[in-house]
Amino acid sequence: MALLLFFLGREKDADEHVPDEHGPQGGKLSAKFWISWFGFVACISSEFATSFWAAALLKERVGSTAAISTVAIVALGTGMGIGRWYGGLVLKRFALDTQLLAIIALQFIGFLGFWLSHSMVLSLICLFAVGLGISMQFALSSIRLIGLSNGRPDLAIGRASLAAGVAIAGAPFLLGLLGDSFGISRAYIMVFVLISIAFVIVRVIPSHVKESA
Repeated sequence: MALLLFFLGREKDADEHVPDEHGPQGGKLSAKFWISWFGFVACISSEFATSFWAAALLKERVGSTAAISTVAIVALGTGMGIGRWYGGLVLKRFALDTQLLAIIALQFIGFLGFWLSHSMVLSLICLFAVGLGISMQFALSSIRLIGLSNGRPDLAIGRASLAAGVAIAGAPFLLGLLGDSFGISRAYIMVFVLISIAFVIVRVIPSHVKESA
């Protein structure tokens, strides 16, 4: 499919990219940017902590086998897919920060239901809601960082990639350590903290991005 798109789908008359004569974008970024960067880490951390360890919590709470619990995580992926396909259409009338606050709140509600649930059906519904909530957080949070970069989008996206790497590598590992020490149920309180941090940072530091994403 990749080769087919490359040979048949690419724009053959596109202008050649010419690197900026001043070189890569650099300079100091504002405190608001770095605080929002930390909120970006919290967003991505909550996503990967959930997706890596949700099967363990489901197995403990519902009593299902490891195989069934693992397959059940498809509900999370389904929510993410539908959210990425339709979320922008549903929320396009709202400002960027409002969109992000709404889906973070949805993630929190869905995760709370999943964390408290002892029913497989309810757990699947809640995982689906969590998937909807995290579906657009990477994109919207990245746009927020660009809006706070003082006209340096390349630099902002570079720092966003660093944040994503830190979150993806660190959050599941930390949750695993907490799970070994306190049990997976108590360890998952970490995700509530991460979601809350992300919500508060978006609420306190507006991005001033006027165009809806």
